Amino acid sequence: MPEISEIAVPEYDLDIVGPDAVRDPAGYFGALRDANPVVWDRRSRSWIVTGYPQIARALRDDRAFSSDRIRPFIDRKLSGPDTDPKVRAAFDVLANWLVFNDKPKHLRLRKLINQAFMSKAMERLAGRFAELFETVIAAAPGSGEIDLLQDVAVPFSASVISEMLGVPPEDRYRFADWHRLFGPIIGASLDDASRYDLLAQGVEELLIYVRTLLARYRETPGDNLLSELIRARDAEEALSEEEILATCTLVLFAGSETTANLICNAIIALIEHPGEMARLRNGEVAAGPAVEEFLRYNGSGKAITRVVREGTDALGVPMKAGQRVFLIVAAGNHDPLVFDDPDALILDRMSERQHLGFGYGLHSCMGLQLARLETAIAVPGILGRWGQIELAGPIEWHPQLLARGVKALPLRVSP
Repeated sequence: MPEISEIAVPEYDLDIVGPDAVRDPAGYFGALRDANPVVWDRRSRSWIVTGYPQIARALRDDRAFSSDRIRPFIDRKLSGPDTDPKVRAAFDVLANWLVFNDKPKHLRLRKLINQAFMSKAMERLAGRFAELFETVIAAAPGSGEIDLLQDVAVPFSASVISEMLGVPPEDRYRFADWHRLFGPIIGASLDDASRYDLLAQGVEELLIYVRTLLARYRETPGDNLLSELIRARDAEEALSEEEILATCTLVLFAGSETTANLICNAIIALIEHPGEMARLRNGEVAAGPAVEEFLRYNGSGKAITRVVREGTDALGVPMKAGQRVFLIVAAGNHDPLVFDDPDALILDRMSERQHLGFGYGLHSCMGLQLARLETAIAVPGILGRWGQIELAGPIEWHPQLLARGVKALPLRVSP
């Protein structure tokens, strides 16, 4: 039997953000998965992992695979004398996001902020979130053409996360603009050449604003996440000022952008499967299981990035330290080894194994309960507001590798 170092590595020249991969990631990467679940892509100079077992193993193996992909980028691309200081400052904020850190810092940050996103906290806030949704959807047109993304999904998700952070209602329109600045960077977009400059400007404005809120809640604490983070500074494992600011920007993006995308993706899936839409409308399927299937079928995250910490053969091929690994959860969630009839939308699908929509292991999504709750409120609410829902134009997806979201969702609706 050959040594692992002698095994021939399948090499491809892939177009991982090309039209086919963006339009149908489950199909594009699924075909690759069925041929070879772990391959080297010469064009992106990265490993592409598409099989469910391999993705799950990489996500739980933090000794072989690191989440820190921001600091190496800063050292490689943003350390020269010609680097815009504002761009460098913006990426320094991202480097303090817990999702881009390994143990022990990741565990310390997660421990301090996790309580705000636990199930009990979400249960306490469910009624208030439902009120916010009713306010948003009541302001949308009752019939005709709408953009579900801008008219419903973004304002709802932004209002929820602003409520959690403690942003006053009169300032929440500003957060709805700021949260969109992170998408092109975090999602690995190729269609916005000015994304670094826009991020730098937006982060600078955002940090100035958050500092004013921190000063307010230091003097008069409230029932919100910012006040909790301030109190955490007095704990034994206190958050630094930089970590508080970074956490606020992470919560803003992860709690708003990704959930807005998930809501839109769910409605698209239902439009494409009218029988399942009818089952959800008539109560044959509960919202909870339906949300899990939306996450599996076409979630808002397509891929997760890891960096090989040290040479490893954990995934069956010889990987070298420093190499980048793209874990394509869109393909893993359609792996026939795990899911029966994986390309079908079955809202009450039962499976002993979980989808990968929230990641896996230590780095599973901190806001998973929030995303579930928001989607379980929004999707039935949309179906309840409009009896007729159909596409009013072509769907244009953001050409990103990591995130799955539409640029707009034009719908024709009637009561």
